[in-house]
Amino acid sequence: MSDEFNVVNRTFADGDDPTWTAGDHSDDARTSVGKGALIFYNHSYVSTTDEGYLKITTTGEATKWKGFNPFTKKYEVFEKEFRGGMVNSWNKFCFSGGVVEVRLRLPGKSDTGGLWPAFWLMGNLGRATYEHSTNMMWPWSYNRCDRDRQEAQEISGCDRTTHWDLLQNQGRGATEIDVMEAMPGKQVSKGDMGDLGVGLPYMSSTLQISPGVPKNRPVPGKNFTELGADWSWYDGLTFGETSKMNMYFYGTMLDKTQKDEPAGRSIRQVYQADAVSALTPLSSDHWESFHTYRLEWMPGTEGYLAWFLDGKKLYDIPAFSVQGATGAQIPEEPSYLILNTAVSTTWGFPQACPEGCACDCFDCAKPECRCSLPVGLCEMLPASMLVDYVRVYQLEDDERHFLGCDNPRYPTRKFIQAHRWRYQR
Repeated sequence: MSDEFNVVNRTFADGDDPTWTAGDHSDDARTSVGKGALIFYNHSYVSTTDEGYLKITTTGEATKWKGFNPFTKKYEVFEKEFRGGMVNSWNKFCFSGGVVEVRLRLPGKSDTGGLWPAFWLMGNLGRATYEHSTNMMWPWSYNRCDRDRQEAQEISGCDRTTHWDLLQNQGRGATEIDVMEAMPGKQVSKGDMGDLGVGLPYMSSTLQISPGVPKNRPVPGKNFTELGADWSWYDGLTFGETSKMNMYFYGTMLDKTQKDEPAGRSIRQVYQADAVSALTPLSSDHWESFHTYRLEWMPGTEGYLAWFLDGKKLYDIPAFSVQGATGAQIPEEPSYLILNTAVSTTWGFPQACPEGCACDCFDCAKPECRCSLPVGLCEMLPASMLVDYVRVYQLEDDERHFLGCDNPRYPTRKFIQAHRWRYQR
């Protein structure tokens, strides 16, 4: 697969393009660990240019819409403070295994925080930002019958039924591999808030995976590989010359849901998702010029994941690392591609909201909100991420590499059809 984006004025509204869809919906983060999303995605903010680039634009325009609030059981007016684009190939183009590569220029400025550009993969059983579809699906990559975890994994290795063409005793999930997530911002002094040991700006390369390490987990902010603490984590990870472990984010606890969350989990459905992640410093040139981000993905029990930037290896995770830690496996799910620039208080804002600011107000049009936003963000907008190409390579003679969103060994079509309400808004 190769998309060079050389056709001018392509449109990506639902049904317009055979490979990509740019949705019209809010980027919800209504979970017990989030609620920081500030952007409404609009398909018209994704286009192709005369120069042959995919263009994803973000602005400081607010969006209001009327919708049904399932918690108050009333129609209400909702609002998001920023507007932008997310384009993905969900249920259109999927693959498992191979090499995926994107050449792009990051949006905005390297020293101005607020934007969260990303290129990532998700298993087709989950639709990104549709939380009913990812609840107890994301980011499971576990093929064992584990009675203690069965209720938390929607499609468990204990399941003996074959409804919706699913295979007996095959654990499934909406796996996630983040090829690149960028964090801009001004450089800070070592030890100050926002210092993660690699300096700003930087990017993260991450495998999000469940089940997570259950006990003796690392403490955020502390690197157990250097301190020698008696913590449990993933062995055998290797890092490039400039990359290091992301010691500030080790994962997410998917806890019992609260009354104002859209998807439900009982106390027996609580589970841990791990973020096995590396950080790599970037420079202003990554915002001013094009660079190539690459993932090598070999699925299965003998597989691995490896990340590269401009041909230099950043980080890799061997299969034995995830197997040994939790019994999970390198993802095998048919996965689709996602390109977007988000705006969220939980990522992209390099420093916490200053004391004394209205930290629940993030509208560029309101002077009283400026104190809560990264300095220079509103003045920088609009800003665009430009994508030169997206390419996927696979081995012809390796059965671990396959194309298609509904592979006979990993079916998804009938499950999605039977639960279509989870994948719609």
